[in-house]
Amino acid sequence: GPTLVGFNESQNEHENTVCPKHPESSDRIQKIKEALQQTKVLEKCHVLTSFLEIDDADLELTHAKSMVKEMVESKTKTQEEINSQCEKYDSIFMTENSIKVAKDGIACVRDLTNRIMLGEAMNGFAVIRPPGHHADSSQPCGFCIFNNVAQAAEEAFFNGAERILIVDLDVHHGQGTQRIFYEDKRVLYFSIHRYEHGVYWPHLPESDFDHIGAGVGLGYNANIPLNETGCTDSDYLSILFHILLPLATQFDPHFVIISAGFDSLIGDPLGGMLLTPDGYSHFIYHLKSLAQGRLLVVLEGGYNHQMSAVAAQKCVRVLLGHAPYPASMEEPPKESTVTSCVNLASVLRHHWNCFDYFPSRATMRLAEWPVVNPKIEFKYDPSSRSADTGEIIQSDLSSTKFTESDNMPSDEMETFIYFNEGDDAHFDLEEDNHPEKPARTRRILKTLKESGVLEKCIEKNSERVATDEEIRMVHTKKMLDHLKKTETMKDEELMEEAEKEFNSIFLTRDTLKVARKAVGAVLESIDKIYEKDAGQRNALVIVRPPGHHASASKSSGFCIFNNVAVAAKYAQRRYKAKRILILDWDVHHGNGTQEIFYEDANVMYMSIHRHDKGNFYPVGEPKDYFDVGEGAGEGMSVNVPFSGAQMGDIEYQMAFQRVIMPISYQFNPDLVLISAGFDAAIDDPLGDYRVTPETFALMTYQLSSLASGRVITVLEGGYNLTSISNSALAVCEVLQNRAMLRRLRDEKEQFATKPNKLESSSIKTIREVCALQQKYWSILKGFQVTPSTVGLNIEQESVEMSDQSSSGSSSAPPPSYQDLELMSMGPAHAVVPLSECPHLDQVQPLPLTGIDASTNCSDCKIGAEVWTCLTCYQYNCGRFVNEHALMHHLSSSHPMALSMADLSVWCYPCEAYVHNQILIPAKSSAHQSKFGEQMPS
Repeated sequence: GPTLVGFNESQNEHENTVCPKHPESSDRIQKIKEALQQTKVLEKCHVLTSFLEIDDADLELTHAKSMVKEMVESKTKTQEEINSQCEKYDSIFMTENSIKVAKDGIACVRDLTNRIMLGEAMNGFAVIRPPGHHADSSQPCGFCIFNNVAQAAEEAFFNGAERILIVDLDVHHGQGTQRIFYEDKRVLYFSIHRYEHGVYWPHLPESDFDHIGAGVGLGYNANIPLNETGCTDSDYLSILFHILLPLATQFDPHFVIISAGFDSLIGDPLGGMLLTPDGYSHFIYHLKSLAQGRLLVVLEGGYNHQMSAVAAQKCVRVLLGHAPYPASMEEPPKESTVTSCVNLASVLRHHWNCFDYFPSRATMRLAEWPVVNPKIEFKYDPSSRSADTGEIIQSDLSSTKFTESDNMPSDEMETFIYFNEGDDAHFDLEEDNHPEKPARTRRILKTLKESGVLEKCIEKNSERVATDEEIRMVHTKKMLDHLKKTETMKDEELMEEAEKEFNSIFLTRDTLKVARKAVGAVLESIDKIYEKDAGQRNALVIVRPPGHHASASKSSGFCIFNNVAVAAKYAQRRYKAKRILILDWDVHHGNGTQEIFYEDANVMYMSIHRHDKGNFYPVGEPKDYFDVGEGAGEGMSVNVPFSGAQMGDIEYQMAFQRVIMPISYQFNPDLVLISAGFDAAIDDPLGDYRVTPETFALMTYQLSSLASGRVITVLEGGYNLTSISNSALAVCEVLQNRAMLRRLRDEKEQFATKPNKLESSSIKTIREVCALQQKYWSILKGFQVTPSTVGLNIEQESVEMSDQSSSGSSSAPPPSYQDLELMSMGPAHAVVPLSECPHLDQVQPLPLTGIDASTNCSDCKIGAEVWTCLTCYQYNCGRFVNEHALMHHLSSSHPMALSMADLSVWCYPCEAYVHNQILIPAKSSAHQSKFGEQMPS
């Protein structure tokens, strides 16, 4: 469907009669309309200006009847009486026509919402005034008469939405929206706003991070208070990736509303922030991946009219399917911004398991982070409040100009599909059903055709054959000459050569020709997308053999030449690409690609792969998190090496949110090449992972936000024909639609109480990656909250404690890490356990063998600080050190554990010690095992 743009044309009848040059004026709308017309963006949209009239009953869905009555009565008053009435409120002005204008604005947002929810349009932008997010149920406030986004939410509910995400990007906190939905779990309200501990308007304690909802809405309100001015794209995009996207993805909304206040932009006279218009548009892009693209942007503040117009144009351009232009990431996020993010994660952590990456507020006491149960500050002094906003001369404000690239291109965006018709000449002479077989590419093309997506793309049977010179940009002459000899060998000689000289390679006399054409197809795709401006074209290259295991000097792992590596070198030399990102999501590490660029400062290689502590193919290659590149390329290799469990959607999404996208944004590539192996997909016989087509689509969509959309996806592995074709279809849909139209997971009526199980080892892996990579990429700094050893040699201490605790001696046990924690906090104090806990019903009867207090951790085999789960009676160590007990809780949701050190019971969800009669059998058994005598009564 189309992108809608709605205007309430009566908006110029609402004005400030006391202050004629007040910045919240009709000029705001006019400048936006001019910008959309000037760049021909409005021509691509469906423009709406007339709507069904709103009556008082509609207003009373979000506002008190008494408020509506009082506002409506203003139309019968004189201007002097209206001005007197406005003095009762905070920062409100009206004329006799203002209520009509406000109703027209609400009619606009409700009409756009209705059309989007009914599938008549993809998304929309309501360019209206007055704004609305400060108006609560009882009174107008802050230039806002009625709450436009709250009314849009009610319309979405009426049309079947069950969960709505409201993201407020205005520099002022939208306390009105927060209050309306504070006890409503159907709405997740997320606000990023200037706060300065209450010094900045609206001066409310409820604008801080600790206000997270109430009643059934507890956990559904999220505030990121910015406590410094001058926050840049780095600050805002850090919030987007580390906090907002993980939370929004788990919430899984049916409809998304953005309170688009442009006063957070650089140059705004009221905001004091440095967010760029391009940086702003990235929020629109990534939030558009939710709710199958059903998204409504509603104008709020923004008082540098020209800068607001530029931002609005860039946002509508993104709504139309264009990739955003690169954001400015030169400075790291401010420490105060990171602190606010970690504070919010700490209070939401037990409501949303997407924040399990962060330790709990209790474990932060021993964290390498200065946040220790953060103190809530509120510094506002009412006597110091400045006068209300007065006259602002727009010509005195900073401005920016549109460039030629901002104009909407006349040509439609295109997606190219490349394949090689003769690739079936490369096959295994010995094994008919070898996993890397010609049917792989045939099945993908068949699925694309049957789905109908292929006819929307430009299909190309590439006949280009890569030359010796092109191949030798990456591979050695010796390697190429060796392969040339295979063209004249007999079948028996080929089989012997493959077994003797290569690792996991099969050969035919046509292998070299097919491999040259595979490289040639990727090079042709490079030429094709560079013929047009960035983002006008993208490509999916469906070729075989794959390439990412082929090193500069050796073919291996089903790979003859490294297709993607040759393409990267080609783009560097022919098109002067300065920074190239290669993202490899094949379940096997692309050791060849990494080796080729390991010392290259201009090519970043990023890989998410199955590692299994080095024991998964390719064995013995540098593919761990600490393999980061060498020389000029140090920091340019980023490996996410999963081990220990079957990984799936939420683990891959977490890797993208916490590692891949933040680093990629700071790297800021000119070109993105995706090594798209689909062997991490569900049911692949080699990968044994469980990634769905929806997550492959999401990763493609997120990567397409880079390089202004100049993206080429190249097939690597994937050996289940159904999985590989369904996954490739999902990727192709994103490339062709420039939108993420698939749901990320199935509907769950009680989704918040049934979180997906996050594999605990994935958290450990991603923490390790980020802790190391933050040395090279400042976008990660401060977000790596990891338990501290407090100066102890943990390995030595653990051995000593293990020896003492397992000796069977009745002497007092050594101090536990909880004891060390208390000592590190200063004067000793008593800890009083809870006598009741809602999780006691999950305590299970003792196993027949009872409890063995000398048992080591089931994960690391260390005997120090061991806990036993009181649901399944598994033994794990170190809540504050190795965290295996904590990880067991996260992966199983079993709530309570008994310490073998001091026989205390800890409840993870309650973050408290518990003592209850139900726990006596377990404590008694542990006491008998530990001391050889019954526990005193």
